[in-house]
Amino acid sequence: MTNVSPHEYLHSLTNFESTLHKVTAGDFHLGRVFELLSALGAPQQKLKVIHVAGTKGKGSTCAMIASILQQAGLKVGLYTSPHLHRVNERIRILDQSHLHSADDFAGSISDDQLARTIGIVRPAVAAIENKGVFLTYFEVLTAIAAVYFVKENVDFVVLETGLGGRLDATNAFDSQIAVITPISLDHTKILGNGLKQIASEKAGIIKNSRQKVVIAPQEVAVMEVLKGRCGEFGIEPQVIHPTQYQHLKPALKGDHQMINAACALGVVDYLKQQGVPIGQEELQEGLKKVRWLGRFEVVKEKPTVVVDGAHNPASSTALAKTVLDEYPRRRVILVLGLSVDKDIKAVCEPLKLISEKIILTKANHPRSHVFNRQEAHDIFAGKEWFLTENVADALSLALAKAQKEDVIVVTGSLFVAGEARACINSKA
Repeated sequence: MTNVSPHEYLHSLTNFESTLHKVTAGDFHLGRVFELLSALGAPQQKLKVIHVAGTKGKGSTCAMIASILQQAGLKVGLYTSPHLHRVNERIRILDQSHLHSADDFAGSISDDQLARTIGIVRPAVAAIENKGVFLTYFEVLTAIAAVYFVKENVDFVVLETGLGGRLDATNAFDSQIAVITPISLDHTKILGNGLKQIASEKAGIIKNSRQKVVIAPQEVAVMEVLKGRCGEFGIEPQVIHPTQYQHLKPALKGDHQMINAACALGVVDYLKQQGVPIGQEELQEGLKKVRWLGRFEVVKEKPTVVVDGAHNPASSTALAKTVLDEYPRRRVILVLGLSVDKDIKAVCEPLKLISEKIILTKANHPRSHVFNRQEAHDIFAGKEWFLTENVADALSLALAKAQKEDVIVVTGSLFVAGEARACINSKA
């Protein structure tokens, strides 16, 4: 595989994101990530890291933190997952040169930069694999990000956890600040069936007494676990109360984004205490200008088309409320596609309540759930529903059935959101 493209190389690696419904907790091993990073000179130890875990709002919180730091004149490495269109989106550098960029994914690592960085990382991966230890797509990509951010001499890295926290590849990094966004049930097969178990996994990013910790509002049982973890290291966490930041409004829509913004501002408070110069104007501009695509993103008007990556019951409930808040008395047509490992009925319930027509579909992804007629009848009883084979067909049907004043909401996963964005953009 010496002459393959960087994308072909990455796709040759085992990708749990495609097979998550078949993966168990035993498949995750931080030891192999540490071995890889050690062989690369431990780049993760040369970075100042803000690490974000949680069930809801991780990506939005990361985007807000990065945007504020960018506005303050800092060079910020942003590592998030999954991507909407291209893997390059996951590894970005935001600095002054991108402040006024119209690029949806400004600062993404280029194919050339990706190829050069893979050239550094790949021999170390091969040496480990020669011993019979095989690294995954996400593990290798995380190492690529670390090497790239060190080479580019970023001031801070904002790091989104991929799955869980304790055993996630990103937990090979030591962070100055750990952020826990709202926790709810998701990925229960891997993380555990109860909120306490899931909270314990997420709390794994809290791991030394030097860290500052920001915690979003949580269920009582979850907060007990998170505070208990902090107590093990003598940390007094900053527990967020969104009301204290109500005067600041993020560009991202939805009441839940106020919680994410409050977490971002909690991080800023800590950084200012450490002497990082972030002014009030820069903070406000960072929230006002943040872009986080695929999250209540309006991609078309007349009819309005909104794409959103809501994929669990908590996020679909938040989405339904935001639709009602933003578009009261407007008819809603729902385009929905879900991953097979989700609580299908629980995700559908709040969205069903706000929708007049429902168009069920599937993303072009191995984890996609295929709705059948009986299931659609059972879940969406009393509603007009349709089955389609792909997102493009579903979107075409929705547009054909919509009046100019209607709202089409495309959701269920970021895979669906990404395909819908691509369809709209190709016709623009």
